[in-house]
Amino acid sequence: MARSVTVIGSGQISAPPDKAVITLGARHTAKSAADALAQTSVAVAAILSRMEEMGVEKRDMQTSSLNLNPVWRQGQRYDDEGMTLAPIGFEASNTVTVTLLDLDSLGAVLDSVARDGANSFSGFRFGLIDPQPVQDRARETAVQDARRKAELYARAAGVSLGDVVLITEELGGGTSIQAPMMEMSAARSGAVPIAQGEVSQSARVKIIFQLTD
Repeated sequence: MARSVTVIGSGQISAPPDKAVITLGARHTAKSAADALAQTSVAVAAILSRMEEMGVEKRDMQTSSLNLNPVWRQGQRYDDEGMTLAPIGFEASNTVTVTLLDLDSLGAVLDSVARDGANSFSGFRFGLIDPQPVQDRARETAVQDARRKAELYARAAGVSLGDVVLITEELGGGTSIQAPMMEMSAARSGAVPIAQGEVSQSARVKIIFQLTD
């Protein structure tokens, strides 16, 4: 029976981000649905216009959600007899997702759109425009880690490491990104300080090596 050893190798490579994906928008409440929607639409139009002025391409801006919901007093939709109550107003929200490639302008962008009416901010995440080179380096590191472990086991068992029989990429690798959260009200006091840090690509592989005397 052929002797073998099976090991799991992991690798992680970090790199400075070169893009940020921001999710923000406007939320307004009014007595009528039309007024709530109109106020929200005006704010979002101003946000998109400001983004264009600051060099963001139209293809990098996309509406991600549009909602219009009734608002009830103290959240009560039904009276004591189970009858539906009339809403006291309506809340409209319009959210856009923006990919920003000039990270140096991120703080200024957040400050500007807050002044233009953005009052809903879901946060943002950093990423890489082309993650493939970093991901491949993580895969190489994972293979090196697997070989190191296999050689250690072989030495401990008093045998030698032979050829590779099988390599399988394991699930669980991918991108590790930061997702800071903040309120748009914090942006109104001036340019928002942003710590970019790094993003990481990780990989895991399972490798089977032959063992020889």
